[in-house]
Amino acid sequence: MNNIITIFRKELKEILRDKRTLIIMLVLPLVVYPLLFTGVSSFMQGQAEKAGEETLRIGLGAGGDAALFREYLSAWPGKTDVRSISSDTAEAKVQIQADSLDVVFFFPDGFTASVDSLDPVSYTYYYTSTNKEFQVDMIRGISQGFQQSLTARKLAQLSVNERVLEPAQAEAHNIASNREQFGSIIGGIIPYFFIIFCLIGCMYPAMDIAAGEKERGTLETLLVSPASRLDIYLGKFMAVGLSGFISAMAAIAGILISSKMISAEAGAEASGIMEMMEGIIQPGSVLLLLGILLPLNAFFAAITLMLSIYARTYKEAQGMISPMMIVTVFPSVAGMLPGVTLNYVTALVPILNVSLGAKEIISGTAETGPLVVTYISLIAFALLALMASVRFFNQEKNIMRG
Repeated sequence: MNNIITIFRKELKEILRDKRTLIIMLVLPLVVYPLLFTGVSSFMQGQAEKAGEETLRIGLGAGGDAALFREYLSAWPGKTDVRSISSDTAEAKVQIQADSLDVVFFFPDGFTASVDSLDPVSYTYYYTSTNKEFQVDMIRGISQGFQQSLTARKLAQLSVNERVLEPAQAEAHNIASNREQFGSIIGGIIPYFFIIFCLIGCMYPAMDIAAGEKERGTLETLLVSPASRLDIYLGKFMAVGLSGFISAMAAIAGILISSKMISAEAGAEASGIMEMMEGIIQPGSVLLLLGILLPLNAFFAAITLMLSIYARTYKEAQGMISPMMIVTVFPSVAGMLPGVTLNYVTALVPILNVSLGAKEIISGTAETGPLVVTYISLIAFALLALMASVRFFNQEKNIMRG
């Protein structure tokens, strides 16, 4: 046991000397991500405020009867700039594509009379879906609102109460808590980042203390020491595992810091985020998340160390381990897709079960059965990876592969 601790401390010192590893493990998730997330949030908030002040440029084709539409626009709460243009649709399309107008409406002659007499009538408008999303929403909202105003006008002429169209009012009550609602939306992001950073936190130390030692010629010295092969491996494994764990915890802390900063800016509107954060840091939730993270961490540490031991050089180890990132990203992202939930089948799929299990824990909606299967499968995969890695390390041909 003393040999394992000695090797563990030695390898940990080597890892902590590498500034690049420290930056990736700590600085990136704790500093860069909060700044990035709050920056994006502030930008989106600014864009939303800007959208509320945006003036919609509306063209009306000449020669048509647009009296009712002009009357509707005069009462519309948004800012509009209404211009008359020629009745040529080709000219209208040119002006829209040239960004001179946002939308052009064409109304036929006698439109008002046709509406009042219930004769079939239609109007046309042109816009481009490549406009800003809020502009497209405004255009569609204007058209829908205008249609509703025409309906109200006709009902008034017929002395019919508008409530006849909605004889009953529906009252919907969402019984999901704020934590459940926000957890279902952003709960998949947190496990995605701690999965990725757990892998990154294992990758670089594993490459340095295995393939890197081969290049430096220090691995042979370690192998002829009194420590057994198993002691050497376990010391390295513990160092790599601790590095991955710290990196994953830093990623979670970075996201929580980001959420705190965003919720502070949003004020009362962010009560759901705050409730979700408080739920995450509850002792029960922390223990459940650790139960998922620790076997995942052991799995990554064993696999990355095994591949790095097999590699001849640091660069070769990098080439062998880097594809793991691609393999890991896909199931991590799949866990964020709507409709993909934790059940007895997905609980057996590596990485995906971590993403879904953590998402359920964060949302506070985890079911005991699938969660237990997730823990069992993760522990089984971690043990298999560890056993395979130890056996691999004990074979001389793999260590001295030259």
